Amino acid sequence: MEDSNLNKPKYDLGATERAQSTVEIEDIIRNIVKNKTEDVTIIIHNIRKLLKDDSNELTDLEIDDILLQLPIVLYDSMEEQEIVGMQSDMANQIYKEAQSEAYRAARGTISDKNAVADLQTRAQQLEKIIYERSYKIIKQKFELAIETLNAVKKVQASRQQKYDIDKYRNRF
Repeated sequence: MEDSNLNKPKYDLGATERAQSTVEIEDIIRNIVKNKTEDVTIIIHNIRKLLKDDSNELTDLEIDDILLQLPIVLYDSMEEQEIVGMQSDMANQIYKEAQSEAYRAARGTISDKNAVADLQTRAQQLEKIIYERSYKIIKQKFELAIETLNAVKKVQASRQQKYDIDKYRNRF
């Protein structure tokens, strides 16, 4: 006789519990991202503060400081991105193995086996999701930091061109 409880979840989270669970997962992801990107985030926030002050444009010294600091911090932080990527890969592999083992151990129809395997591997699935999302966010932050660095390089090049033109004009 088939167990009629096979298709029922072990726990039924209501809307409040789901919302709380989501908040906890978001907090875990935020903590991972913060720990891996904190130095880059500090520099980006400093650039944002400098740009919000509309009364002055960035000084040459501030531009030089950004051009020196940001690549160094990115260099040190990119390894952290890859570590989270590796953790994501490992969590994915652990999830697949647990899913396969739970499926093999389950009894019933294919649908029953899939349901049981899914329920029994929720923790591994959440860990996989946490590392996947963390990796994506970290990668996006670093890509945007690189774009910021390129924009600052363009500002510096534009200023240098302006100085060169002014210098040339003053010669005549």
